[in-house]
Amino acid sequence: MRLTTWFAAIFLLFHVHAQTETLTLWNAHSLEHLQPELTLFEKITGHKVIQQHFRADQLRDKVLSSVLLPDLYFIPSDQISNVQEYHLGPWPESIARAHGLRDDGRLANNWYGMPINMGNQLVLFYRKDMVAPVARLEDIPAGKLAWPSKQAYWFMPFLTASGGWPLKDGTFNLNTPQMVAALTTYREMINRYPVAECELMCNEQAFIKGEVTYLIDGDWAYQTLKDLLGDKLGVALLPSLGGKPMVPLSSSYVMARRGDLSDSKQRASEELVRFLLSDERQKALYQRSKLFPSVGKVAERLADNMSDDMRVLHQQLLKSRAMPNDRSMMIVWLVMGKCLELYLSDEYSAKETAENMQTMALEEGGNNR
Repeated sequence: MRLTTWFAAIFLLFHVHAQTETLTLWNAHSLEHLQPELTLFEKITGHKVIQQHFRADQLRDKVLSSVLLPDLYFIPSDQISNVQEYHLGPWPESIARAHGLRDDGRLANNWYGMPINMGNQLVLFYRKDMVAPVARLEDIPAGKLAWPSKQAYWFMPFLTASGGWPLKDGTFNLNTPQMVAALTTYREMINRYPVAECELMCNEQAFIKGEVTYLIDGDWAYQTLKDLLGDKLGVALLPSLGGKPMVPLSSSYVMARRGDLSDSKQRASEELVRFLLSDERQKALYQRSKLFPSVGKVAERLADNMSDDMRVLHQQLLKSRAMPNDRSMMIVWLVMGKCLELYLSDEYSAKETAENMQTMALEEGGNNR
C-alpha cells in the first residue's frame, strides 16, 4: 500500500511538472504591484510569469509595432476594446460570476478582461504640512497646483464639470458647447497654474519638493507619495469648478489574454486569475499597493479598517464615472489627446478644437469599422 502511494506521488509530481508553463505578461501598471503574487504563484503551481512594463498610454503603439506579442496583458479595462490589435480571447464567464466581478471586463457579451483591481481615478493630493484641503479649485493659489495638462485623462474632469461627456447614444459627442466651455476654462486654469505644462513625473517631483502644494494625480500614485512624504501627504476629493463637481473616470485593471494560446497555457492563465481573485491575494494586493479589490466581499471586509486616506480614495471611486469599454472611447482618447495638444499650442481656438475632435473621431471610427 505504501509503495503504491509512493508511485502515485511520483506520478503526480511528474505530471504537474510536465504541465507547467511560462507565461509572458505586459504590465501597464507597475511590476511591483504583481510580482510578489507571481512569485508565490510560481512556488505553488510551478507556472512562471515573466513581466515587462509599458506605460498604459503607449501600450497600443507597442503592440502595433511588435511581431511577438505576450501571452497576457495587465491593462486598464477600457483597453480591451483593442480586441483585434491585442489578439484577445475571452475568459470563461464562470470565473467572473463566481467572484461577483463588475462588468468592466465585458465587451460584446464576452469577458475579454478579468478585473483584478478597481480604481484608476484622479484625486486631489495636498501638502498637509503647508496647506489645507479646498472645496473649490478656484481657491487654490496661482502657481500652486500641478497636473499633466496635455493628458486627455486629466482633461476629462474639466469636461464633466462643464456638463459634457464624449459619447452619446453610442456616437461621438465632442463638438458641443460643453466641450468649448471646458476647453476655454482649461486654458484659463493652465494660465493660472503654468506648472501644469510639464509632464506627470515633473509635477510629482514639484509636489514632493513643496514647489507646488496641490497635485491632481491618480490613486495609483498614492503609495509612492505616501512613502516619500509620510504624514505630510493629504488626500481630498477633487474640488468643484465653477460650482460644479469635477467627476473623474474610473476603471478596473484587468488581466487579458491572447486568444491563440495553447490549451496548456489557457489552463495556466485561468489558474493565475483564480489565484489573483482569491480572498487572500485580493487582500494582499490592496495592502501592498492600495488599489481596491475587484471582489466585492473582500472590499467590504476591508472597509472598516481603512485609513482616512483610503476612505477618501474609496469615496472618490464611488463618485467617479465608469469608463466606457467600447472602441469609441479609445478613439476619443486618441483624438482628444492630439487636439488638446494643438489647442494648448495655440494652433486652434476652443471652437475649432471641438470641431476638429468630432471630425477626427468620425474619420477614425470609419477607418476602424
